[in-house]
This record gives sequence, structure tokens and C-alpha cells, in this order.
Amino acid sequence: MYSLRMAGDYKFPAAMEQLIAGAGAKVRIGYPRWLRPWLARDVVAITLGRTIYVSERAAARSGESLMRLLRHELVHVRQMNTHGFFPFVWRYSAEFLRHLRRERNVQRAYRSISFEVEAWEEENRTDV
Repeated sequence: MYSLRMAGDYKFPAAMEQLIAGAGAKVRIGYPRWLRPWLARDVVAITLGRTIYVSERAAARSGESLMRLLRHELVHVRQMNTHGFFPFVWRYSAEFLRHLRRERNVQRAYRSISFEVEAWEEENRTDV
């Protein structure tokens, strides 16, 4: 059983703390019990509204790897702030299903979602 802990238990670089605070986001380690049955085993983080849930396994990553993951998830916080929670979820799901129908492959469909493409671009930036 995982316990949820605030990210305050972890020390992020000041720049990352500023990004998290600027987005009005919260980072929690572990997943709430109600969410676990809905997650695939390989999910390392998920953003719901302004809360970023990070798996215990991902929280144990090296500093740079964890920072890249958080940059990715902060893009989703911004996307939800821009579009609204339910419109974001609707569009995200519709894109996934459309790509799944075309690709017939879950991983390729997931990687084709425009919201994910934008998040990976931010995650992979080298100028931060």
C-alpha cells in the first residue's frame, strides 16, 4: 500500500519549484487508491487537474530524469488550465480513440495524441 506524500518530502531544484508553484500545481508521490485500478502498470505519472501523481518508482529516479518527467506533466497542467478539465479529457480521449482506430496499436495511438506530443517536446528540451 502506497502512502501519498507531498513532494515537499523531496528536494527539487529552485527552478523546478518555481515552475510547479507558477502552474499552481501540486506533486504527490504515489497514486490514490481509487485511481490505481484504472492505471496501466507502466504508468509513471499522471496529471489530474493541477495535481501531478508520480509513482514511487519514478520518484526514485535520478534528479535530471525526474525533472524531465515533471516538465512533461507540467505541460498537462497548463493544457488543463487552458482548455478546462472536462474539455481536455474529452479531446484527449477522442484523439486517443481516433489514433487507436487508425494505428491499431495502443502505444502508437498514445504517442500520436497532440497533448502528448507537446509534452514530450517540453520534456526533451535541452535549453532548460
